[in-house]
Amino acid sequence: MGLRLGHRYGTQYKTMADLFGAVIAEESAGNPLAASIKGARGLMQITQPALDDYNTYNRQKMTMDDMWDSQKNKTVGEWYLADRIPKMLKAYKLPVTTENILWAYNAGIGNVAKGIKPKETVAYIEKVMGRVKEKQK
Repeated sequence: MGLRLGHRYGTQYKTMADLFGAVIAEESAGNPLAASIKGARGLMQITQPALDDYNTYNRQKMTMDDMWDSQKNKTVGEWYLADRIPKMLKAYKLPVTTENILWAYNAGIGNVAKGIKPKETVAYIEKVMGRVKEKQK
């Protein structure tokens, strides 16, 4: 049933709990030690730019090594999905939809703004949304 709702952002954004769980399943298959060739780490595959945003906006000093910690990783990833990406979409005057949030999470906000949706991203969105629908049955 998604993330434990007691988690900081899981509680604040209850309706997104299943989305967070689906992103974790797709990004890392639930492996907290997952790493990509591009340097993304942990459950939600946090990248350095996403972590830099988190640290700047939340006055934190987390490092990429902190992204091996599941709770810290989820805190950053959930903030990015539920807060940062929607604000960036609004700044670009783009609709804040689940599809656009996932598109930006997977391909970057710049690609959303330019209308560039790689095939990999289309498949990613379909898989995550399929997982969400399964959890909500």
